[in-house]
Amino acid sequence: MTRREALGGGPGWRQVLAPAAALGLGGAVLVAIVVVARNTGGSSPPPEPGAMVMPVGAAYAAFTIERVEGANLAVAGSDGARLVAIPPATPVWLLEPATLGDALAGLPVAVIGVPNEVRNATLRAVVIGVGGATPGFVAGPFAGHEVWGEANALPLVSGTVSRVEEGGRLVILTAAGEAEVWVSAGAPLLVAREGSFDEVQPGDRVAVPRGADGGLDPSRGILVWPGD
Repeated sequence: MTRREALGGGPGWRQVLAPAAALGLGGAVLVAIVVVARNTGGSSPPPEPGAMVMPVGAAYAAFTIERVEGANLAVAGSDGARLVAIPPATPVWLLEPATLGDALAGLPVAVIGVPNEVRNATLRAVVIGVGGATPGFVAGPFAGHEVWGEANALPLVSGTVSRVEEGGRLVILTAAGEAEVWVSAGAPLLVAREGSFDEVQPGDRVAVPRGADGGLDPSRGILVWPGD
């Protein structure tokens, strides 16, 4: 049994969630999830949306862990191979497969996707945070997608869990009101939980925030996607 299967995810999870560019996935990664905004105030029509705006530059770097050397991670990624020193007491968040039963009221949640120029998006996953998070994020300074290293991925819908209704309907309270997410069996649903550095292993994916100077700043925390 692989470590991912022991965590509750089958061997197909990496293929489902890794970036499309890396694994050749088509645009139907999350056909099981449909997001619909719910008008919560008045009868005024919603404003005409503007063009999708792609994020400029990433405030984090993503790597594959090759070795764990004491408090250092030997990693490789688009920035090349390097040794990243992890300060004591650095917060560690781990992504794991989840169910709608993990979507408790009040928890932060984000629907991750990749927007395009036609006001559309390819959805990637729904991520629920169960540990401490900066407002607007699900795990510390992370929205949940950073570990995949997909530069254009971002939260399309974010807020807190309002409730889970029959039929796999997840209702999210956002700054603009409620949004509904229909999650059917097999849709990529993840939980970001607080863990420890001792749980980090070679083969895991890790995201590290960047500081104001563009350099890595792991003291703010790291996000880990366990390998097989």
